[in-house]
Amino acid sequence: MSTETVNKSRFPELDFLRAVAVIAVIAIHVTSITLIKTDPDHFTRLSSLLINQLSRFCVPAFLFVSGILAYHSFHRSTYSQLIVSKVKALIIPYVVWTLIGLLFFLSFSINYKGIIMIFLTGNGPFYQLYYIPLLFQMFVILPLIMRFMLNRFILIVISLLSCFLFIGYQFMIIESVHTMSLIGYVSSFLQSAFFGWIIYFYIGLLAAKNYPSVLKFLQSKSLAFFVMIYVICSILLVTDAYYSIIIHKQDELMGYFRISVLVYSFAALGLIIKLGMISKWKIMTNLYQNSFGIYLIHVAVLKLMFLISSVLFSNLIYVTASIVLTIVISYWIVELIKRTPLSFLLLGQKSMSTKRHSSMKPRDKKMVS
Repeated sequence: MSTETVNKSRFPELDFLRAVAVIAVIAIHVTSITLIKTDPDHFTRLSSLLINQLSRFCVPAFLFVSGILAYHSFHRSTYSQLIVSKVKALIIPYVVWTLIGLLFFLSFSINYKGIIMIFLTGNGPFYQLYYIPLLFQMFVILPLIMRFMLNRFILIVISLLSCFLFIGYQFMIIESVHTMSLIGYVSSFLQSAFFGWIIYFYIGLLAAKNYPSVLKFLQSKSLAFFVMIYVICSILLVTDAYYSIIIHKQDELMGYFRISVLVYSFAALGLIIKLGMISKWKIMTNLYQNSFGIYLIHVAVLKLMFLISSVLFSNLIYVTASIVLTIVISYWIVELIKRTPLSFLLLGQKSMSTKRHSSMKPRDKKMVS
């Protein structure tokens, strides 16, 4: 691997992926409201299910990209520096948004043990926040992976263990051999712990280690090749979802912990990265730059929209409009926060005014000298 690749801190070819992934996150959460909290017509229900399932690549995509970036961060920083930077960028906004969620969207009858579990797992009023402690776990174990486990044999082991884990989870739900409370506990644990997700982060690390070869492979294949693979895997995913919800009538089987989602996610990653290599959409660049902030904020926006009117989630036209509206509102809220001192607390980054002031300092020194 060349020195240029090792020292990369940005990957323009992945910006498109992160922008599409944050749109997919919002699509999942909008359609989930439609499916759970409203009584949509048959066409809207089926359409929402389809959108919901085809968006399931989003969290795997974020973890994959995080793995690539973590690989290079590990070589640029000491472990303590890396953890401190992630506490500032991830944990501080996570704690702040969790507190906001508890204050505004949760009944105060909850006990202190429940509040502790919300902070530990992220499974609170802002349910998307589970991703933050999950990602932080990946950085905690990063030195172990980088020094002893980053090879193809371990990839095979992790892949097999992930498949066994997903099959076991599905079997437990289908056979109903346990109570729903236990199934809920296992589901919450899998969502918040790294065991069910590490495959995506790990493959991101391997991709970063062999990044020139990955780019060469992507460039060597036509767009039609990736479209064909994506369509085949989409059919597999939708068939699995149909079988789960129609035959077994188990909504719990519609989530991420399925082999069909694993296969589909990497097919989607290949296609979207390929599209990102040939597309130059400025709007996607803007979305990428605010993607983390949008991820943090959008559930609060959705909750407020639902409080205003559940009609916004009642049919396919409104569902589509709600996805677009949530993206636009969340984007501009992030833009506003970035211009205030609250940027560090709410987004984990310095405000734009602070950045401009810092960038002017060397120039001022030069003028004085």
